[in-house]
Amino acid sequence: MKTKPIIVIALLISSILLAARFVPGTGADQFKEGKYIHVDNMVIQFEKTNATIYIDYHLNPFAQAYISLFGSKNLEPKIKEIFSEFKGVKIQTIGISSASLQVLNISREEAGNYLCDPYELGVQSDVVTFVYPPKGKTRSYENVKVTPPVFY
Repeated sequence: MKTKPIIVIALLISSILLAARFVPGTGADQFKEGKYIHVDNMVIQFEKTNATIYIDYHLNPFAQAYISLFGSKNLEPKIKEIFSEFKGVKIQTIGISSASLQVLNISREEAGNYLCDPYELGVQSDVVTFVYPPKGKTRSYENVKVTPPVFY
């Protein structure tokens, strides 16, 4: 095995990590509990008993370097971990700073209305916005670790 590619990769990762220490807004307090992902915004758009979830996040510098080298597909287990309490989660798209998911049977129908029980998230989201059908009315919550019960 040639050592030159390994040295180049090591230097690349080292320089990215060094540069990240001097970039404003990348403090360790953003990545609480040793997590490498911080969820900035989450939008849950209901469609009868199902929902589409859009999340915007940012990664710590080491995770950014890793994903840049090996691809955003490696984030899939972490995204699934965040939504582990949800049943029927299918990741539609995943990127270095955002993802979209389809969640089947997130709510249940009762007397022509829909009820979504509270769910605990694997991380705290800065903002969670619910989009209710049919007119797209929205409601936002800040610093959410457990989603509130939703009736629509």
